[in-house]
Amino acid sequence: MEPTEGLPLHRRCLRCSTLVTEDAQFCDRCGTPLETAGEGTLFGLVVGARFRIDETIGVGGMGSVHRGGDLIRGTPVAVKAMLPEHSFSPMLRLRFAREAQSLFNVSHPNVVQFLAYYESSRHGPLLVMEYLEGRNVDELIEGQGALPVSLAVGIAVDALKGLYHLHSLPEPVVHRDIKPSNLRVLPDGTTKLIDLGIARNIVDKGITRAGTVLGTPEYMSPEQVKAMGDLGPESDQYSLGATLYEMLCGRTPFLRTTEKGNEVRRAHLFDQPPNPREFRPDIPAGLAAVVLKALAKDSDQRFTDCFAMGTALSAYLSRGGGP
Repeated sequence: MEPTEGLPLHRRCLRCSTLVTEDAQFCDRCGTPLETAGEGTLFGLVVGARFRIDETIGVGGMGSVHRGGDLIRGTPVAVKAMLPEHSFSPMLRLRFAREAQSLFNVSHPNVVQFLAYYESSRHGPLLVMEYLEGRNVDELIEGQGALPVSLAVGIAVDALKGLYHLHSLPEPVVHRDIKPSNLRVLPDGTTKLIDLGIARNIVDKGITRAGTVLGTPEYMSPEQVKAMGDLGPESDQYSLGATLYEMLCGRTPFLRTTEKGNEVRRAHLFDQPPNPREFRPDIPAGLAAVVLKALAKDSDQRFTDCFAMGTALSAYLSRGGGP
């Protein structure tokens, strides 16, 4: 996928809806004075003569996310922009672009829908996606601790469906950062995978090298901790297992005691996770076994793929949460 490079952004006249250039002070059509949002801000700008950027709804380590609207369809969108301090780093820009490249050929009900990707000469890369109502799983856990078993399993099943789709593409994609904050639960109960910023095409050898550690310590697979360059789908399965563990128990398999989390990385390599039933005895033994199988140190001892793990969890739901 090639982005539209050097794209000039526009603004829309609130009186006659005409699109004018970003720096214009008056509408070219009706002459109405145009309010400016201020240097460096994105509010009110229109990307690709179609997607209007409105309020900022979140800021992360590398980018900001803005709510906006599709001027053609009249539907809400989310626009992700790179923070100005990172816009001059070729590697960070490449990783930002990778999210768009990872999503370009994806259309699945359990993966956020990609809409467009642009390169603005002034504001850097801009990624347009569907806007998702609801809450991330980490917010659910923070608000109530351990989740109801059926809810946790349902979230995991949806996530596994999305992962299996990514892994089954003609050019398979590994997410590499599955964790509660990257699972969005919509108001209708559907869960979608979000934030593929460090995802990687399995056949792509040119961006992340062996020895480069990416991910979040609490959810990293042993092979991810070892900084193996060519992570496979089984790594996402492990991270989903750690996420399901936290949803069920209100805590991760291994707890961080230092800022960098090196003790957690070591535990992923050498320590066996406690049985989830130690922290929550009402978890059926069969469900605990599924979680622990996904967390096997040896990737060959995990489920064959995310479809197989999802099938095991779906079977648990179909029998009403039995043992």
